[in-house]
Amino acid sequence: MGLYAVIKGNLVDGVAVANSPLNIDGEWVCVDGMEPRPGPGFRYIDGVFYEPEPVEVEPVPRIISREKFRLLLTDSEYLNILKASKIDVEVEAWFLTFNMTTQVNLDDERTKSWLEMLNSKELISDSRKEEILNTQV
Repeated sequence: MGLYAVIKGNLVDGVAVANSPLNIDGEWVCVDGMEPRPGPGFRYIDGVFYEPEPVEVEPVPRIISREKFRLLLTDSEYLNILKASKIDVEVEAWFLTFNMTTQVNLDDERTKSWLEMLNSKELISDSRKEEILNTQV
């Protein structure tokens, strides 16, 4: 039994175990004992295997529901924000905007800015701001 890379075009499409190369589904090349072992995505050019290029993956935004965001605030923090919204136009703007949204993106600069504003008005502490911003979703 041997290990064979199945080549389609110039790419390894898969790896198969067989007694000998089969005459199906592309070119079969023995890869027994090769390190690193060629696998799907490897390029095969002029008899040489090349590792795949690294793929840049965009981070997935951390988006939570308004309700979940609200529950990240303690009852005391939320009540203090609500009280402050009655006398401070900046806090009122945050509160109105918060109540219009259905989701909060924890990675959005606006979210960070709003939490910084609440922190500057001593409605949430530095550590709570960081804890909220670093919430895993």
